[in-house]
Amino acid sequence: MRSEQWQKMTVPQLQKLAQELKAEKNCYIIAHNYQDVAVQQIADFVGDGLQMAIKAAETDADKIFVCSIKIMAETTKILNQEKTVLMSHATADCRLANMQSPAELQKLKAKHPGAEVICYVNSPATLKAQSSITCTSSNAVDIVGAMPRDIPLIFVPDRNLAAWASYKNDRPLITFDSFCYVHHQITLEQVLALRRMHPNHTLLVHPECRLEVCKEADMVCSTSQMIDFVATHDNVIIGTEIGLYNQLKYRYPEKNLVPMSMAMSCEDMKKTTLRGAVKALYEEAYPITVPDDIGRKTIDSLNRMFSVVQAL
Repeated sequence: MRSEQWQKMTVPQLQKLAQELKAEKNCYIIAHNYQDVAVQQIADFVGDGLQMAIKAAETDADKIFVCSIKIMAETTKILNQEKTVLMSHATADCRLANMQSPAELQKLKAKHPGAEVICYVNSPATLKAQSSITCTSSNAVDIVGAMPRDIPLIFVPDRNLAAWASYKNDRPLITFDSFCYVHHQITLEQVLALRRMHPNHTLLVHPECRLEVCKEADMVCSTSQMIDFVATHDNVIIGTEIGLYNQLKYRYPEKNLVPMSMAMSCEDMKKTTLRGAVKALYEEAYPITVPDDIGRKTIDSLNRMFSVVQAL
């Protein structure tokens, strides 16, 4: 299909084509909670990074199309090794995940021999492959709490998520100086001002926010936990990337939802557009691969997390 034909297609036409391509290619589409609503509407499942990968593994689809970023597409590939995994954009990635390299983690491990490494799931596969155990934003506190207290812990890559887990467990963690720019930009002063403007609202914040912001929140939780909370509450401040607020506002137009900041927008998540996604699916343009050795080591780290969570 020529470029001008793509540009002329309307939203309904793009959505119809997406459905046709899913059937024709035996493809399952997953989209992250931070994607635009128009992109989420063509997906078979919308959720957080690990949820998407697990859900895709439950299907008999030959192909998985990931409307998200590279690190999440890698996790999807690792949990769906026999399937073709395609990305919706060629360069969509994560600044936090790439602030420090696997070589930097090797140096940190050398400085702290005997330390266990906890790696946030939203990291490159090459980083997770060097870890003892993976964690998510929803279980980071529990994973840190489950580790033996006589062993030093390295927590990578997000220093803010590490600070929250450290605070909740009263336990020091060795960290990178890395952070998510979307969440880190929010200051305590901004949060307090928002509190004064909306005194009857419940404040939810993502644990990638600064520690002082997390301490001020009514709940510190993942995107999925925020969705569950909003389902049963009407007055809520959404303290994470703006895509989740847009999704919830679309789903619950009658609720009194407030975004923590309209500036909390991830440039890489927003690289995927409806038109671009359907075109990428049509062309199968951006396949994702993970080396076998990296995949095996990452699976070990993920499986240890699953075992610990199951035992809690």
